[in-house]
Amino acid sequence: MSTPLDIGLIGAGKIARYHLPVLGQLPGVRVSALADPQAERVAQLADRFGIERRLDSHLPLLEGRRPDAVFVMVSILQSAEVAASFIAAGIPTFIEKPPGLHTEETRRLAALAREHGTLVMVGLNRRFYSTLLQGRQLLLESGPIRSVAVASQGEPQQAWPHHPPEVVRRWCTANDIHVLDLLRFFGGEVRQVQTLQRRFEGPGPDACAALVDFAEGGLGQAVVEWTAPGKGHRIEARGPGVTLAAEWGMEQVGLWRRGQEAQVLELDEEDRRFKPGFWRQDQCFVDCVRHGRPLPFPACDLEDALRTMELVDQISGTV
Repeated sequence: MSTPLDIGLIGAGKIARYHLPVLGQLPGVRVSALADPQAERVAQLADRFGIERRLDSHLPLLEGRRPDAVFVMVSILQSAEVAASFIAAGIPTFIEKPPGLHTEETRRLAALAREHGTLVMVGLNRRFYSTLLQGRQLLLESGPIRSVAVASQGEPQQAWPHHPPEVVRRWCTANDIHVLDLLRFFGGEVRQVQTLQRRFEGPGPDACAALVDFAEGGLGQAVVEWTAPGKGHRIEARGPGVTLAAEWGMEQVGLWRRGQEAQVLELDEEDRRFKPGFWRQDQCFVDCVRHGRPLPFPACDLEDALRTMELVDQISGTV
């Protein structure tokens, strides 16, 4: 702790504004560089958080004075390429979800991380929600999780004109990976998936349904639907005599045990101070970098992210 861990941030957009307050409070961490082609955004955030190095490209961070780790938070179409340069250089890398728009990009990044022995973590912050972590533990105390059902709904058509066509076509990967990843967070590894897709209004499937057979014996269901009012994510998981359910922001989780009154799980202090999941997620990555150890559950490495990406492809019918 006597020498702060030197962190570089690539990207000065919205997501950086969630990570910077966390990194600024984590002990033994210093954000020393911020890179983004838009100088005005860099200056605004660097002034606010006291960041010295202000760059218009990530490339200087690969030369000379290198950071101890980087957070890659660039456009989804640039993410895999930028992350690959740091992974190949052996610099521990945190990548915001998804780690590349296409699953093949994630597969290449995973191979690159294996080749160079680089620690890489993918930001799926719902895995670190205090409510979901506590709920999952309480479920498992009753026995194996028997079923998991997730749903994502809304009307993203109004957002589509602001995104490249390829991002719109793979909207399930770009936007719904958070909730679809919770199938594996609760249910474990996937053995088999049966799916249906429909195209009603969008450029590709905008309604998808799936049945999932988990290797540990549980069953899963997923529904994604983008053509009617209503917005948010929902999840319901069940074990022997117990049900867990959460809606919308998942900031409150209900837990029902057979023969008992309902219990409401609330976000803890860190999840109320910062964007939920970000404190625990960033702390996990930083600690693993500092101590040179592998990522523990529920952290998502590239191999783990690849399995979620493959599941999303199967559910959405998009390759």
